[in-house]
Amino acid sequence: MQVTVAKLSLSLEDTHSLKAKRNIIRSLIRKVKSKHNVSISEVGFNDDFKTSVLGISYVSNSASNNIKLTNDVLDFIDFLSDGFMVIDTQIETITGF
Repeated sequence: MQVTVAKLSLSLEDTHSLKAKRNIIRSLIRKVKSKHNVSISEVGFNDDFKTSVLGISYVSNSASNNIKLTNDVLDFIDFLSDGFMVIDTQIETITGF
């Protein structure tokens, strides 16, 4: 079993309120969930309207599936990058339990 966890730091320079930030983040999360079978949530900087940290995780039976899914999800997020910019990405894969 392969578990992959990705942490994405986002910059939302054009937002001027928490309401605007939450609209962008909620929309992004909804679109990623509908396109890919992953768990995704805002996990940091919840009260800062210029920055957000998203956590993404998924489980599969092979490392190659995780690499492909990781690339697909990150490419999709880059494609959606309207109102935000990915400034840092950390990915960790845990093998077996």
